[in-house]
Amino acid sequence: MESITSNRQLDMEALKEPRGFLRCLQWFFAMLAFATCCDFSTKLAFDIVCKDNSQATTMVTTDITYPFSIDHNPPFKFGSPPCGIKFGPKVKDQDITFPGDFSSDAQFFVFTGVITWLYCFASIAVYVFYSSNYSDEQKNYPKVDFVITALLAFFWLAGSSAWANGLNGIKQVSDPDNWIFTSQYETAAACFKTTNGTYVYTKIGECHTTSRGHFGGANVSVLFGFLNFFLWASNLWFLYKETGWSKAKQDQANLGNVETDPY
Repeated sequence: MESITSNRQLDMEALKEPRGFLRCLQWFFAMLAFATCCDFSTKLAFDIVCKDNSQATTMVTTDITYPFSIDHNPPFKFGSPPCGIKFGPKVKDQDITFPGDFSSDAQFFVFTGVITWLYCFASIAVYVFYSSNYSDEQKNYPKVDFVITALLAFFWLAGSSAWANGLNGIKQVSDPDNWIFTSQYETAAACFKTTNGTYVYTKIGECHTTSRGHFGGANVSVLFGFLNFFLWASNLWFLYKETGWSKAKQDQANLGNVETDPY
């Protein structure tokens, strides 16, 4: 403990080196990635319009927010059945419920961003305050840094791919046309259509989508995720040269050349 404390000294030059500069970029873009994912929200909405124009149109809406467990959103409850329809006896739920749970994809992406952000703090502290330990002959710090960086690069690839897949599912659910016409006994039974495209409940004139959501912020978070993967994968080369493994290989190759040279 005393040796570690005694080696502590401020060395800002480390941040000008590729490993330090890239680590600062990784800290910044990790924060942007998980922040844009957590901050993203949108909504879906559709109207149930009656054939009888004297009857009120029912406006159905729900918010889509992190962690995107849409099927856990409160159901939209009718004060009375829309357009005066009478639901069939097999209908399990007369209220409008919403499908889709994409929380695992989003939470894994945010988890990757948060642990990356925290690790950047720790590694920058080592670069700046314990630079002598980082550059000692044993090269223990660089080797650990290299392994963790490789692991986090993999996490960014997996997390970004998962979140991109989850976002695609959210986009599908946020368009009510993809699901309100297909469930006769639950979800949105009032809007169920037969195979010939007519409504089962003839008093329904139209179920009309009014909002399919906006996904600019979510798309940006996915791009930030893959950018983080690129930054962490790119940094592996610079960290590999710090570990001493490349120098050991070179020394071994040079030794082999000397042994095979008779002169």
